Amino acid sequence: MIAAVITAAITAGWPSVQRAKVSAVGDLMVHQWQLDDALDSASGEYDFIKSFARVQPYLRSADLTIGNLETVFAGAEAGYSDYPLFNTPDAFALALRGAGFNFLTTANNHCCDKNEAGLTRTLDVLDALGLDHTGTFRTPEERQSIKIKEAHGIRFALLSYTYATNGIQLASGGGSVNTLQRTLVYNDIQKAQKMNPDVIIVLPHMGTEYAAAPDEMTRKWTRFMLEAGADVVLASHPHVLQEMEYVTGIGGDRIGFVDYSLGNFISSQRTLPRDMGVILNLYFEKTGRQKAQLKHVSFIPTWVKFVGAKGAYDIQTLSVYDALLSETDLSRKDRERLKNIHAEITEKYLGRAVPLDQIQNEYFWPQTTKNKPIK
Repeated sequence: MIAAVITAAITAGWPSVQRAKVSAVGDLMVHQWQLDDALDSASGEYDFIKSFARVQPYLRSADLTIGNLETVFAGAEAGYSDYPLFNTPDAFALALRGAGFNFLTTANNHCCDKNEAGLTRTLDVLDALGLDHTGTFRTPEERQSIKIKEAHGIRFALLSYTYATNGIQLASGGGSVNTLQRTLVYNDIQKAQKMNPDVIIVLPHMGTEYAAAPDEMTRKWTRFMLEAGADVVLASHPHVLQEMEYVTGIGGDRIGFVDYSLGNFISSQRTLPRDMGVILNLYFEKTGRQKAQLKHVSFIPTWVKFVGAKGAYDIQTLSVYDALLSETDLSRKDRERLKNIHAEITEKYLGRAVPLDQIQNEYFWPQTTKNKPIK
């Protein structure tokens, strides 16, 4: 009976419904402590697999999983290093792919840390592993293409820009970096619109480092991107969590979604609150030939574990929920920190610190109950 009803509905032309999940995280950084932790002294090889092993199921559950690659893969001959000039072993890229990342933004203030050779080799490494990307390019001509990703019939256009490259300039006619220039951003968004995607996502690297709230310039840039035609803006650079919101009044009845900073997803920055972040989940739904709508927003609080209970390095990203409920190799100080992180993140996004006896792994953002679409 049920099968007959479904068949009749399809025959009658009922519109199909497609759904896609986009997950995004903040900064992916590798400092010296992570290099030390990942190095096998006997073989001289690096292995970063454990960095994301515990959050892998969450990252892999999305159709599109995005992160900000705030380092380069310039090769061993260039010397592995951290701040102020990052260069990370290729094994980190392999770990990212294994964890479930399938899209990286490469435009940030560290993308030129090893000059044009480092920028180009980074893209070569990502391409060899099948890790898609945007924001930096081998040539100005390569920059002209707009990256489109499709999941279950929902088309996403992705653009990325950085406020600066720490004063490092590339050779004229060589590699290309998307920088925050109004004409460039506007024209790219307009070009993306002509490709008829369901959703345009802009991934800018901007803002004030370590600030708890977005500055006025960040808000102006975000508004500009939305008014130009972007639907979603997911920013990075502050290294700490900032607010997310729906933005209205951007042309007709369009409503955009913004997260001003997703914090650090992995790094060795230990000054609070740089040890925490979120996995942001955006749930899209497309009915028939209509444009996809953002139906739900959720977040999973995360924490970067640095050492075990006995003080040995154990640098990896954990779900706060999982760590509190099942992690045994924790010092008393770290367990208290996890409790505080849970309170801080739920207070920031939900307006109240959720009691630990009501802890959840994934929290749906209450404003989505209003079912505001991207139109």
